[in-house]
Amino acid sequence: MKMSKLKSFYPYLVAFILFIVIAYAYFPALFEGKIVMQSDISSWRGAANEIIQFREQTGEEPLWTNSMFSGMPTTMISTEYKGNYLKNVYDGLFVGPRPASYLILGLVSFYLLLLAFGVNPWLSIVGALAFGFCSYNFQILQVGHNAKMVAISLMPMVLASVVFAFRKNRWLGAVFFGITLAFQIMANHPQITYYLAFIVLFYGIAQLYKAVKAKALPAFLKTVTLLVVAVLFAAATNINHLWPTWEYSKYTMRGGSELTLNQNSQTKGGLDKEYATAWSYGIDETLNLMIPNFKGGASGGALDKNSETYKFLNSQGASNADQIIQQLPLYWGEQAFTAGPMYMGAIAIFLFVLGLVLIKGPMKWWIVGISLLALFLGWGRNFMFLSSFFYDYIPLYNKFRVPSMMLIVLQLTIPLLGIYTLNKILNGEYEKKTLIKGLKIAVGVTGGICALFALLPGLAGSFVSPADSQYPDWLRQYLPQDRESLLRSDAFRSLVFILLAGVVIWAWMIQKIKSTHVVFVMGLLILADMWTVDKRYLNNDHFVKQREFNNQYQPRPVDQAILADKDPNYRVLDISVNTFNDSHTSYHHKTIGGYSAAKLQRYQDIIDYFIYPEMQSIGKTLESSPTLSAMEESLSKQTVLNMLNTKYVIVHANSAPVNNKYAYGNAWFVKDYELVNTPDEELLGLKQIDPRESAVISKEFESVIQDKGFNFDENATIQLTSYAPNKLEYKTSAANEQLAVFSEIYYPKGWNVYIDGNKTDLLRADYILRAVIVPAGEHTVTFEYKPESYYMGARISAISSSLLLLALLGGIIFYIMRYMKKKKDE
Repeated sequence: MKMSKLKSFYPYLVAFILFIVIAYAYFPALFEGKIVMQSDISSWRGAANEIIQFREQTGEEPLWTNSMFSGMPTTMISTEYKGNYLKNVYDGLFVGPRPASYLILGLVSFYLLLLAFGVNPWLSIVGALAFGFCSYNFQILQVGHNAKMVAISLMPMVLASVVFAFRKNRWLGAVFFGITLAFQIMANHPQITYYLAFIVLFYGIAQLYKAVKAKALPAFLKTVTLLVVAVLFAAATNINHLWPTWEYSKYTMRGGSELTLNQNSQTKGGLDKEYATAWSYGIDETLNLMIPNFKGGASGGALDKNSETYKFLNSQGASNADQIIQQLPLYWGEQAFTAGPMYMGAIAIFLFVLGLVLIKGPMKWWIVGISLLALFLGWGRNFMFLSSFFYDYIPLYNKFRVPSMMLIVLQLTIPLLGIYTLNKILNGEYEKKTLIKGLKIAVGVTGGICALFALLPGLAGSFVSPADSQYPDWLRQYLPQDRESLLRSDAFRSLVFILLAGVVIWAWMIQKIKSTHVVFVMGLLILADMWTVDKRYLNNDHFVKQREFNNQYQPRPVDQAILADKDPNYRVLDISVNTFNDSHTSYHHKTIGGYSAAKLQRYQDIIDYFIYPEMQSIGKTLESSPTLSAMEESLSKQTVLNMLNTKYVIVHANSAPVNNKYAYGNAWFVKDYELVNTPDEELLGLKQIDPRESAVISKEFESVIQDKGFNFDENATIQLTSYAPNKLEYKTSAANEQLAVFSEIYYPKGWNVYIDGNKTDLLRADYILRAVIVPAGEHTVTFEYKPESYYMGARISAISSSLLLLALLGGIIFYIMRYMKKKKDE
């Protein structure tokens, strides 16, 4: 009896070991100590360097950095939040180095979801492979969207907890839900968590329908109540970072602009619709889900030596033909660029369609409902009436961009319905006649589409991208032919996998093979299908030694020249790179630019209305008269760059920087100020003043500055004496009360200012800077950044996470005791 019980655990143990083996087999470079050269992680490391160094040197958390955009909270860059005791459990979810650990987590997570739905443990392994090896996972791993990958991997586990609560044990399910949802939120990708909420909502609606039909509404309401309590605990456990994130988001591009200058294109209280829907999936591009190269694959993809492009290059004697064909613009869809298609697997799509035919009732309809919604919203501006409705009326939807990301919902629902259907088939729940009909329809629809495009690929379109116009004539001639060939080849490839899957089920149906054989062969087929496509986007060529990764941060000659300056706080404008889409410069310097999809909105307004034009002015000077005197004259006119203390301009990585002697410095006293009523007037008022002489102050600070007539002291001094990202000290000396403007970004949540240790009022000047009224005499002005949301959030997280851990422990003890009592009674 005991041996029998032990054997019942074999499938789960085998599954876990198998997932580890498969993950590390896919990433053999990890055994060599290599890491993925991830572009987004490279960018992040540049942005986070000041934060990391300060943390290592002081043991403190800075919470603010001046390395990007002249200063911003570290909230969306790198912050180590305190108080959440679940963090240690969360860290234990990752087995070994990334990205293998992320893949293992996704495989285990989906395995648990299928078990929650009652799927055979062995077949659940197959379903986990279908989910974990979706091509999007490997594309985001390759570019470095690690948080997104973790959030996607945890989605099935969270849903599994909800399913367990409804199907097995509402109390224990609710506890699991609270903990897994806490993990989900901890992954820190709110957009994925938001999409998960839609999945849970649709599943909940299906359970409501079943409860009403079975007259079991009280039991449903009890379960829902416990799940809602679990949500509150999960949120409270993560309040240490949710609160600062929510607080910060209101002042970022996600919170929308206060300006009315571009009111027509602005979504109120959220992202601009045009900006938010820039990455929308084309309607015909949906066939990428089943035919990976339907739209050419990645923006930068490889061709083989049988391609027309290679043949032409070879005929022309191009010595580097082999290198050229490794990185060609193969994608010809509607998106600006893409790392690859969201390929869900031909077999998974086939089984999904089979499920649409065979499965009846709420299980099918909740999956169909959320899948269609995800598909339509993924089309973004190509299905704009629905997207506009969601941006305008659905809470929080307008905080997120890249509509195509919502197709990750299909990554969960397609294999879920498909494997659930296969499980029912292997359990013998369908008559032979019904199953034959379902197979004919599923093969006919999926295989038929693949066959059609394999034979007539021209039906897909012209194979020409709008971006092709920038390429030479010979490439424009041969590239469409190669794109057509890629489509034909992958359509035939998907057809083969669909037919093989159909044959396997047919062979089982006529009793030629056993159920165990179906599971084994289907697993091999799905793995072979997905593995080979995934290797197009993440393979050994993407791995490098840690030393090679670090080499990208080696200071350039221009960086070395600037770093010789021991001034503790000045800014650098780097126009040798894409200034606002590159954060490598931030690794060494406090910069005007950087990269963040959630920068402060007011700073973005300054970029749009002032910094961009001033950069263009500098660029024109460099083109027309690239002399030092001409450059200096140009810099003297760039008032906003000067008030941001732009001491150096990088023109070329290997040349000396331009030293801007017109930069205003860290702080200065102004002669007068102008009160304005609106953000529009505040911004445009900058064009009417000399910021060195005067300041524009919003009327919201009128109570602080009213009736102040400053008697300007020409001999007054103000000097920065101590710098840290979260604390700055200045010494001032003046005969009369003065208005000081500081070349530091104003942010209302957390910055406090003290004069000789006594807290005083902080004003906003010139739309984005800080200002303080300084008394006569000699004083010390200190800025400290201590946001309440960080410190109070840590205390709330500590309490909530402790209660969740106690609930988990209590639930496990109760479950064990009940199990032992049951065995004793037997």
